[in-house]
Amino acid sequence: MNRKGLWVVLSLFLVIALFLASCGSATGTSGTSTTTASGTTATTGANGVILTVTYGSVVKTFTIADVEKLTGMQNMGGEKSANGTIARYGGAELTDVIKGTGSFPGVEPGGLTPGQSVTVSGAGGKSVTFTYDQITNGSFTTYDSSGNVTTPAANVATPVIGLAYMVNGNMLSNGAPGPLELGILYGGPFFTDSSYWVPSVNQITVTGP
Repeated sequence: MNRKGLWVVLSLFLVIALFLASCGSATGTSGTSTTTASGTTATTGANGVILTVTYGSVVKTFTIADVEKLTGMQNMGGEKSANGTIARYGGAELTDVIKGTGSFPGVEPGGLTPGQSVTVSGAGGKSVTFTYDQITNGSFTTYDSSGNVTTPAANVATPVIGLAYMVNGNMLSNGAPGPLELGILYGGPFFTDSSYWVPSVNQITVTGP
């Protein structure tokens, strides 16, 4: 084989090697993680998945775009803590995430039924289980800005358990408490116990009949 032929063969092998290397990097399925100063890690999975919802053998995954397609929610709320502040949150109600929509049905399209409960977990390890009564009737102790127990007026409606991706008009980042934060929200400036709030939500599990 002359030099010209040898050069062609070597060039061909080089092109094939580069092609295989690029395919290997493009087909990886691992997610990306963002670790905050508090040590909480929020993970974005393959194809941008940030949330997994399960009910028995039924599993649904959500990207932030999927959550945004659900019924819009704009409510107020805050955690009762030393540094608690009231903010306006935007996102979707927990019940809508579970039911889904006509074009994107959830794990329980007919809605929750008595006897069921929902556990919401975050990337930092916190998990909170809500009863059917809490979810449907908003049975939570509520506090005013002075930390006193109060009963919200009827015009602020029943509190909702909200899965927020916006706070005060800004998208929550991948770091804590985002990109999804769960809280108890009202039509007015009221606080609820911080034990009900879950930062960096990544898993929702429905249990019961």
